[in-house]
Formats: sequence, structure tokens, C-alpha cells
Amino acid sequence: MKIRKKELSYIILTFFLCFAIYQNWDKGSHIIATLWASLKPFLYGAGIAYVINIVMYAYEKWLVILLPFKPIVKLKRPIAMVLSYLTFMVIIVWIFSIVIPDLIASLQLLLRIDTQAISKIIADLNDNDIVNHALDLFGENADLSATISKYTQQILQQLLGFLTNILTSVSSIASTILNVFISLVFSIYVLANKEQLIRQTHALVTVYAGKWANYLFYLTDILHDRFHNFFVGQTLEAVILGSLTAVGMLLFGFPYAATVGVLVAFTALIPVVGAYIGATVGFILIATESFTQALLFLLFLVILQQLEGNIIYPKVVGNSIGLPGMWVLLVITLGGAIGGIFGMILGVPVAGTIYQVIKDDVQKRQLD
Repeated sequence: MKIRKKELSYIILTFFLCFAIYQNWDKGSHIIATLWASLKPFLYGAGIAYVINIVMYAYEKWLVILLPFKPIVKLKRPIAMVLSYLTFMVIIVWIFSIVIPDLIASLQLLLRIDTQAISKIIADLNDNDIVNHALDLFGENADLSATISKYTQQILQQLLGFLTNILTSVSSIASTILNVFISLVFSIYVLANKEQLIRQTHALVTVYAGKWANYLFYLTDILHDRFHNFFVGQTLEAVILGSLTAVGMLLFGFPYAATVGVLVAFTALIPVVGAYIGATVGFILIATESFTQALLFLLFLVILQQLEGNIIYPKVVGNSIGLPGMWVLLVITLGGAIGGIFGMILGVPVAGTIYQVIKDDVQKRQLD
């Protein structure tokens, strides 16, 4: 009878809780949105600290090995922290110094395009029987000018929306700079007090979580392992792919080799689809110089991506994420729809953690 009363009290409590949430949904969602906006810089700061910590740990280890002097060992944390932030700053400045000039040059080329030459090319293509037959197969009007005009209007609409978003972002640049500053300061605080924060968190979980403490530590261990392996492996794989892209483009004489190599490396941080995003941007850049070379570049990168994906990627990244390829593709699609690029990147290690927890639980139940 006591059990039934207890169950009934839980049901009544759950009902009233759901009813209260339903009645105050608008106010609650507004409060949650406000809290999220306020906490966002600190969450970003924690994320920055996690990534910086991977590099900082390596610097600390190398400082002790290469300079085993007592003063250096005592100051290894601040020295390693400064070196880590400087490393990322140098990389960011280097990327912008390569990419921005080439982007400006390609835009200048687009502005200098002779409209009469384009009209002549369209007229020649419009008189081409093969092109007209291809348009008929795709169900398009045989008038190539009308077809191009239709797609141009669609592209311009997308471009206008993109520029509007940029202008909106520029208008809030002061707020963005402030948030970045808060995130960086908070990340420095987290790294400087890393051990103390870990001890405090461990003590709080042990005291208040009770019997769930060990399970929570088990979850965080898997989560840390998946995130660490993902960032290290994916970054190394991206650097290799970007370097091979740049070297191959130089050998074949493609323009914008350094810029496209950097873009491919940066976008390759997104598993599976990242390299193809970089290929699209590279195609547009090279097409401003030569459309034929742009097509050859796509062929080159597809072949390189296949070789890299089948030979290099399994050895560098391997099964570090612990997630089959089919689920990786699904997670990237869902993560991109929910959180954009960050959703794609963060979704994979999170899904890898969930997959591992379910896998361990299934194996445990089978043994019992």
C-alpha cells in the first residue's frame, strides 16, 4: 500500500509539474533564452580552454623533457599557456594573411569581367546542339540565356541574404568583441586553475550524486576520451589533407594553391563532408581564373580525397571516435540542421559517447 501511495504521489507531482511548465511556457522560454545569451561567452570560454589544454599539455610535457631546470619546471604552466595562446594567434593571423589577399584578388577579377565576352559565350552555347539537347534532357528551356538568367536570379537572392546577414553581424561587432574578450579571459582562468576546478567538481559530484557518482565519472571519462581523440585526430588529418592539396595544386599549376589548401584543411575539421565544402569554395576561386582548371581541380581533389579517406584517414584517426561511418553521416546531418558548423563538429564525439555507453550497457546485460 505504501508503494502505491508513493507511486501516486510521483504521478501527481509529475502532472502538476508538466501543467506548470505548460502554463508558464512563454515566460520560461524567455528566461532560458536570456540565461543562454548570458552564459554563452562562458560556455565558449570553456570550449576554448578545452582545445587550448590539449596543446598546453603537450607544451608542458616538452618543457619538462627539453628544459629540466627547476625554475622552468615551476613555471611550466604559465609558460605553456602563453605558448599555446601564441600558437593559435600565429595560426589565425597566418591563415588570414593567406586567404584574404586571394579573396580580394578573385573579387577584383570578377568585377573586371567583360560582359560582352560573357554574352558572346552564352550566344555560342545557345547555338550549340549538344548543349540544347542536354537542357532538353533536364527539362529546361532551350533558350540558354533565359536558363542562366533564372539561375542567376536565384544566386543573387541567396547572395543578398548572405550580405544582409554580414551587415547585421557588423552592426553588432562591439557585442561580439566583448563576448570574445570574456570567453578568452574565462578560458585563461579555467586553464590557470584547472586542477583546483577538477578537484572541486569531483568533490561535489561525490558528495551530492551518491551512488550515481561512479557512473557520472564513467560518462565524463568516455566523453573526454572521444573529444580528445576527435580533435587531435581530425586536426592532424585536416593538416595532412590541406598540405597534400596545396602541394598537388602547385605541381599541377592550379592558381590559389595556398589559399585553397588552407580552406580545405579548415573545412576538413568537419568529418566526411568538410573537404567537399572546401572543394566548392576552391572551385569558385579557381573558376575566376579558368573554368577548365576549376573542373580539373575538382577531379584532382575527388581523387585525392578518395586516396586520403581510404589510406591516410584510417591510420591517423582510425576508430578513435568509436562511431560507424553510417552514424557519423547521420549525426553530421542532424548536427548541421540544429547547430550549423558547430553542431556538425561537436555532434560526432557526443554521438560517439552515447554509442559507447549503449554498447557497454548491451554487453553488460548480455553477460548478466
